[in-house]
Amino acid sequence: MNKLQEDGLQIDFVGAQHAMKFDQNDPNHPEYHDLQNMPRVDFIVEMEDAIYFVEVKDPGRPDAVDVGGTKLLKKIVDGTLEASLIEKYLFSFFFRWAERRLEKSVHYVSLITLESPLLQPIIDGLDKQLTNLSKKSVRWNREPLASCQVHNIETWEAVFPDWPVTRLAAAAGGGE
Repeated sequence: MNKLQEDGLQIDFVGAQHAMKFDQNDPNHPEYHDLQNMPRVDFIVEMEDAIYFVEVKDPGRPDAVDVGGTKLLKKIVDGTLEASLIEKYLFSFFFRWAERRLEKSVHYVSLITLESPLLQPIIDGLDKQLTNLSKKSVRWNREPLASCQVHNIETWEAVFPDWPVTRLAAAAGGGE
């Protein structure tokens, strides 16, 4: 099944060879991994020619604990959101590398339900911090990061029209 959900959003990864909730916390789930305290992306989506690491932040959901995204906005300003996103990418990459599951180019995509102008500092920060991973050393046989993208629902739908995002009914609990 290629429909995955996080917080109050569901994404249908149409055409994926495999899509999984990578931050699975249920030890009985077949895709659970045993390093609970390791930061990790929400989803890993494998397509025929690429792998997508997908992180979702949904402060725009109706039942958000962080009403209006105030805490998330503070994290944008002080750089902790950017640091968290980078950490999730790096640890997820390392985990999948150790499993020998990274034979395709890797793209890191964040879906954050904020207005486009609020996303620009995140985009700029990630670009600055991950620039060496998106360049290819002459000695490397593979690139560790093919692209890094940050989208809200509107830009997501423009870039990934085949991966529709659906707002679900109010989620129980949830993060930010």
